[in-house]
Amino acid sequence: MFSGLQRQLILLKLVMIFVILFMLFILLLSLLCNSYLHASKHVKIANYISNENYKHSNPISNKSTIATFSIEEMRNIRMQLNSRRNELEQYCKIIGRTSSNLDNVLSNMIIDTTHGLSWCPIYKAASSTWMKHFATLGGVLTESAMELIRKNILQINTIVRKAFPRDRDVKKVYQKLNTTTKFLIVRHPFERLVSAYRDKLEHIEGRDYYYRRFGRHIAHKYHRYRKPNETKLEPTFTEFLRFIVEEKYFDEHWAPFIDTCEPCLIQYNYILKFDTFDRDQKFLIQELGLNEYLYEKNDLKNINPRGVTTTTLVKQYMQNVPRSLLDEINKVYENDFKLFSYLPI
Repeated sequence: MFSGLQRQLILLKLVMIFVILFMLFILLLSLLCNSYLHASKHVKIANYISNENYKHSNPISNKSTIATFSIEEMRNIRMQLNSRRNELEQYCKIIGRTSSNLDNVLSNMIIDTTHGLSWCPIYKAASSTWMKHFATLGGVLTESAMELIRKNILQINTIVRKAFPRDRDVKKVYQKLNTTTKFLIVRHPFERLVSAYRDKLEHIEGRDYYYRRFGRHIAHKYHRYRKPNETKLEPTFTEFLRFIVEEKYFDEHWAPFIDTCEPCLIQYNYILKFDTFDRDQKFLIQELGLNEYLYEKNDLKNINPRGVTTTTLVKQYMQNVPRSLLDEINKVYENDFKLFSYLPI
C-alpha cells in the first residue's frame, strides 16, 4: 500500500503529465491551424493567378489623371535627366565595371514591350508605385486582385510577374530591351537604409519573416554594442549598419544600386530620383504617352504605417551612429553615391 505522501506524489505526477499533454495538444492544434491558413492563402493565390481570365475581371477605375507639362517644361526636364545620365556614364568609365551578375539583373527587369518601357526595380525607391503602374499596364490590377492585396493574401509583385514573366534567355531579353525605354529609380542610400530598417526590422510585430531571416541574428550577434539599459529584442539601427559592414549580406531592400541594376552595363534612358520623383515620374509618363493608362491616385497604398521616411527622420536615426561606422557605410555604398551624385553623410 502507498503512504499518504506517496499517493500525493503520484497524483502530482499525473497532474503534471496531464498538463504537459494538454499543452502539447494546444501546440499541435495551433500548428495545424497555421498550416491550414498558410495553405489556404497559397491556394487562393494559385487559383487567382492560374485563372486565364484574370486580366479581364473588372479592372479598377481611376479618375484623377496625371497633369501634363508644357513643351518648354518637358525640354528643361529632359535636359536635366540627360545630364544625370551623362554624369553616370563618366563615372562608369572611371570604375571600369565588369560583372558576372548581369544575367540575374536582366532576368529581374520588368519589360513591357506593348507600351515600350522597361524598369529595373529597386526596392525602397518608389517600387510600390511602379509595381502598381505595371500592374495597371498589364491589365491585372483588378477589383478581385485589389481585394486579395488588401487582405495581404496576394502581393502585387506576384501579379506583375504573371503579366510580365521573367525570361531566362538573355538574347531575348536584350532584344526586348532594345525596343523599349529603360529606366530606374534611385534614392539617397542612407535614406533608403533608414526606410528599409523602419519597414522591415524596427518592430517585430508583423515582421516575422524578416525577424527570422535577419533580425534575430543581428540582435544577438551585435548586441555587445548596446547601452546597458537597451533591452529591445529587435536590432537597433546601429546594429543593422554593423551587420551590413561586417557581413556584406544584402537583401533586395538594401542592396547597392550598382549590383541591383548594373547601370554601367545597361544603358538606361532615364534615371529618376526619389527626391524629385513626382516631377520625374510625370515627365516619363508624358514622354512615353502613357497618360491615358496611368493615373495620379487610386486606393492601393503601400506606405510604411509609421509614415514616410523624411530627411529629418534620417538625421534622427543617424545621430546615434558612431562616425567610424558611418564612414564604413559610406565606403560600402561609395559607387552609388558617385554614380548618382549623392553626398555621403
